[in-house]
Amino acid sequence: MDLTHIHTHLKRLFSSGGHDHAGNRIVWWQDREGEFAEELDKLDLENCHDDGVALIRLGEDSTLALKVRILLEEPKARFLIYERGALPDPAHDMLLDIRKWAAPFAADKSTLILRELGLIDELSLKSHIADRARFFASRERMDKLVRFIAPGDGAYQIDLKIMAVLARAPQPQLSQILRILLAELDTQDLTADSKTLAEFQRFGVEQAFWDFVAQEFRYADEGPCLRNLLLRLFATDFARHVTGKVPVSLTHLVLPNGGGSNAIVFMDGWRDSSSHQRSYDALSAIIAEDLRIKSQLSGFALADLEMVHSFLDVEKRLASLLVREVLDASETVNAARITDIARSRQNAYWANAEKPSTEDAPRAALHSVYDAIIHAGAFLALKGEVGVHVRSNTASETWKLYTDRLYRFDQLYRLFGEAADVAEAQNWDVLKDLRSHIEDVYGNWYLAELGNLWTSQAEAELLPAWHLPNIINQYDFFAREVQPVLDADPGRRVVVIISDAFRYEAAQELFAAMRGTDRYQATMDSMLGVLPSYTALGMASLLPHRQLAYAPDGSVQVDGKSSSGLEARKKLLEAVGGIAIKASDLMEMKKEDGKAFFKPYRVIYVYHNQIDQTADTGNEEKTFVAVRTTIDEIAALVRRAFTFNCNRAIVTADHGFLFQSAPPGDGHKNAIKTRPEGAVIAKKRYLIGTDLGSNDGAISGDIAATAKASTDMGFWVPKGINRFHFVGGSRFVHGGAMPQEICIPLLRVNYARGEGKGREQTRVTKVGLAALFHSTRITTSRHRFTITQTEAASDRVQPVTARIALYDGDQQISNAEVIAFDSTAKDMNLWKKEVWLTLANQSFDPHKKYQLIVRDTEDQLDLFPPHPVTISLAFENDF
Repeated sequence: MDLTHIHTHLKRLFSSGGHDHAGNRIVWWQDREGEFAEELDKLDLENCHDDGVALIRLGEDSTLALKVRILLEEPKARFLIYERGALPDPAHDMLLDIRKWAAPFAADKSTLILRELGLIDELSLKSHIADRARFFASRERMDKLVRFIAPGDGAYQIDLKIMAVLARAPQPQLSQILRILLAELDTQDLTADSKTLAEFQRFGVEQAFWDFVAQEFRYADEGPCLRNLLLRLFATDFARHVTGKVPVSLTHLVLPNGGGSNAIVFMDGWRDSSSHQRSYDALSAIIAEDLRIKSQLSGFALADLEMVHSFLDVEKRLASLLVREVLDASETVNAARITDIARSRQNAYWANAEKPSTEDAPRAALHSVYDAIIHAGAFLALKGEVGVHVRSNTASETWKLYTDRLYRFDQLYRLFGEAADVAEAQNWDVLKDLRSHIEDVYGNWYLAELGNLWTSQAEAELLPAWHLPNIINQYDFFAREVQPVLDADPGRRVVVIISDAFRYEAAQELFAAMRGTDRYQATMDSMLGVLPSYTALGMASLLPHRQLAYAPDGSVQVDGKSSSGLEARKKLLEAVGGIAIKASDLMEMKKEDGKAFFKPYRVIYVYHNQIDQTADTGNEEKTFVAVRTTIDEIAALVRRAFTFNCNRAIVTADHGFLFQSAPPGDGHKNAIKTRPEGAVIAKKRYLIGTDLGSNDGAISGDIAATAKASTDMGFWVPKGINRFHFVGGSRFVHGGAMPQEICIPLLRVNYARGEGKGREQTRVTKVGLAALFHSTRITTSRHRFTITQTEAASDRVQPVTARIALYDGDQQISNAEVIAFDSTAKDMNLWKKEVWLTLANQSFDPHKKYQLIVRDTEDQLDLFPPHPVTISLAFENDF
């Protein structure tokens, strides 16, 4: 037996604590069970005091002789009196006077344990400790428990902390212990207890655990088990959040008042626990099946389920109802409401992309489903705003209409398709009908309407001069955009990023991101692209030149030199102090290497090729992915260029493209029965040659006009979105005259270094928030709070996602809600969000100040100072 603790305590009693502060002269050790009778001789009593300590075993000498020795013969000596058995009757105790003034000592195992736990004053706990002797037999368990114990802990706290040790919980909280037990359940047999619950039984705290559960959740069962508790927790969580009548088959499982509110807080905390989400996902699927949740949902409307997060089946049902609402409303859809619902689901549990996807919780797919719904709603709402027909009086007006507004159809169609592709790749067909409708509106209404209008205006007004008022022609790019910058400041350096097939709508998305980037100042314009809109001609027109021309083989020459390939372009840029480089090579450069590379040059042309390289080489189905990759890579290229001592970048393209997910039908084919003899190049969307004549299904013109080239080459491009032939891929095409192909992005980005006015103008902040209270007093267990933005979201004021909960110091005392504040509306009433919080079922001091805390989910910073509230519940129930 380890006597270290006994020796330490005895030494402390003999060395201090007496009336003269010199220590106790006599210590009386009462050992009722005689546990230490055989261990006494092992005690090093000589070291318990400088003068030594004598051991007296009561009963070995006469009582009178012992009294004489202690009081008369050795009045200054120190004695440890050891008495085995029960206390004698005081009326017959001849040593009662000595017993009364001697320092009492007990060293039974329970007392030693209490002493080690720092609870020596709680001797009433000895029997409680003795009942759990098996737990305390392990030094390792004991050491872990000591870290949890606090002065004043009673039987309740000790049992809870024993459970925490057995469960390996980070804190002695029932919620954490229960989550660990549930995570251990066998998903094939929920009736089999977890290994930790078996440990509770082994060490005598299983009944205490169920007592805790009964007290916390009002869970009563003759034979309590984790599966039955789970059924009630999930049923209660569903019932407390759904609007409308709770299914009869669930009502008897709903936990009673008091327990219900704690169940809500527990379930919310379970979903919020990153280490236990997988167990929640798996168990919720099993419980949903046991409760037949899927069949219970048919009677609920969209509004009934908006606050429910209990089951994946609910999420699927809600997404399906949201799709149906968009389809039923079509052009009259309330896109803002659809977005608000979808975003709230994405910030919640099942569709949150920040949480891991599992077989039981396909979060990435669900997140994409909601993205697709948001974009579809915006797409159809835009159609409702435009009306039955796309109208404008002149080509110039149509161009402005496209660059201001209509490009959004192409952008939203792409964003919808991108999201839908992700969902469908994981076998989700909830978007099937919506995709069919969007495809029909995009192809048969938008592209058809725009194609008819633009074709007639382009033929009548743009040809043969190929000019739009106040719009730069692509072939004037260097002279109008780059040269003036170089002339204005001899020390200025410009990076020109040219991305093949980077069309205007994608550049607009990048532009929005750039404007929301700290230190960036961006502007966006358009250029009228060359026609036909294909790579060789578009790339050549962007280079510095006096004259473009065609070689006999159909290649494009710049000032009499080849413009094909990187090396040829390097030579052409030498005349203006420039260089050409591939985007991939630039991205691989380290910072110092990049600075050294940039230093000799004033203009650096960076060539990027992702969209055309992917979609025009047999991978049309990856068009949307290629555009997403391009946006991300160009943003990275701009950042990289700015680290290489450059603060001016221009992003543009050689041409755009047309793309539809659905293959074109025969109605989009302009068959050319006989290829013209003078044709040099023949593609799906353009034909180039000499003496071509005319074709009823084509726009014809001279490249000398459309590209300002010295050539007799002419062209044919199909009207509208038609193709000359369908050989090879036919969904991704370019070369024609549609705005999607010839509206060339001109994105200018400046970088503000250091501080000062330029820096201040480019600073990016987050939306401010404030609480709106009629009263700061909470009188019911479920309380509504109103949080408002203090400003509209914009390019420089980014949206914020907040986690909202009530706290008592560091302890959360309610469920938490995650809300996105992203309103761009001018109407301040649209900035407000209502949040319902449910208090845990516990006692609250009506005179104490609690806090409403609203915290940024991204950086965990409070979005405004903790707001004080008082809690004064009139009576204790859930709501």
